Amino acid sequence: MTMKISKTWSGFRKHARTRAEELEKQAELTRLVAMADDPLDALATLWDVAAFELHAANTRAARLRGNVSAQSPAPVSRLLSGFTDQLRDKCVEVAALLRPDERERLAAITPGFAAAMETNDADVMLFVRVLLPCAPDVIAAWLRMHIESIEARFAP
Repeated sequence: MTMKISKTWSGFRKHARTRAEELEKQAELTRLVAMADDPLDALATLWDVAAFELHAANTRAARLRGNVSAQSPAPVSRLLSGFTDQLRDKCVEVAALLRPDERERLAAITPGFAAAMETNDADVMLFVRVLLPCAPDVIAAWLRMHIESIEARFAP
């Protein structure tokens, strides 16, 4: 990448922030690929990430046009398909602990939450990173305690 020299402090800061974001994204992807069991699964993981990013871009474009987006692609790597399976199982366990009205309220904000995930919203990423390792009963209790603020943030 060629460095553009900025003549202003604000231009320099903007360039530095952009470059830092690029490096952070590369580091995240490198850490993810390093978790693969073998070189073929590492390549499949890269494929999954590229497919997800393309799907996210298409979903944002469809949403802007008022269209329904296609279902996200199923991961082909063992690494991400295992994560997807674990995430799905955890969601099912948590949902089973919630009352029907709580499940309905959370289902209503799903599009807003999904949109925030697609843009890698920092609050949502932190939310997922902190809660995902927790036991289903802990997650359900946290959701009950915060459902009003979650609705306020992600309601359509």
